[in-house]
Amino acid sequence: MNAIAAIEGSGDHRILVLHGWALDSSVWLTARARTDQSRFTYAYLDFPGYGVNRPEAPADGIDGMAAVALDAADQLGWSTFSVLGHSMGGTTALRVATLAPERVTSVVALTPVSPAGTPLDEATYGSFAGAWADPGAAIRGALAPHIDETDLKNLVDRNRSTMDQATWESYLKNWTSPDFLDRMGTYEGPTTLIVGESDPFVTAEYLGDTLAALKNGNLKTVHGKAGHYPMVENAPETVALSEQSLY
Repeated sequence: MNAIAAIEGSGDHRILVLHGWALDSSVWLTARARTDQSRFTYAYLDFPGYGVNRPEAPADGIDGMAAVALDAADQLGWSTFSVLGHSMGGTTALRVATLAPERVTSVVALTPVSPAGTPLDEATYGSFAGAWADPGAAIRGALAPHIDETDLKNLVDRNRSTMDQATWESYLKNWTSPDFLDRMGTYEGPTTLIVGESDPFVTAEYLGDTLAALKNGNLKTVHGKAGHYPMVENAPETVALSEQSLY
C-alpha cells in the first residue's frame, strides 16, 4: 500500500493530485502555498518509486499508475473526487476518469502527455533516457526554456533526492506508451487541459486529438514565460485556472 505524501485543506471538494516524470509531489510546493484550503482538500500522491514511496517498485504503465491513484482514493475513503495531474500525471488523471467515471467529478490535466502515446524514434527515446545524466539541461532545452535558474536548480536537486535512474527509465516507458484515446469518451465530466504558453513539447496542437476525444473538454493557457512546469513558473495563474476548473 502506497503512502499519501501530504494532505492539505479542509474543504468539501476533494482533489487527488498526481505528479509528472522528473520528480515527486514536491513539484507542487510553490503552487501549494496558493491553494484555497477552505474550499478544497488536496491529497498529494507520490507514485511508487518516488518520494515517500521510493522503496516501492514502479507502477506498470499508465493503467498501473491509475490503479495506484484509485487505491489512494480508497485509502482516503473518498467515494468521489476530482483529479489534478501534471504531464504523465495529467494523462494518468484522464485514465482514472475513464476507469472510474462515476467517482471523478472533474479533471484538470496540466501539460498532459497524450493518451494515445508519444511515439519516439530510437534516438529520441535514447536522448530522453539519457537525460538522467543532466536533467536540468533537458528541462531547459526541451520543456521550459524560460525557467528561472533557482527554480531549475530546485527541480534538479529534488529530482536527485526523490528518485533513482531505474525509476526514471521505468516511467519514461509508462508516459510514452499509453493507448486509451478511444476510451476518452467514456468520461463525460468536465475536463480541462492546461498548457504553458512557452512549452515547446505539450502544445495546443499536440493535444488536438485529446481535446477532440473529450465529451466535455476545454483548453486553457498559462501565459507569459510558463513552459512545461507552469505550477512552478507561474504559480498564481496556474492555481487560479486550476481551481476555476474544478467542479
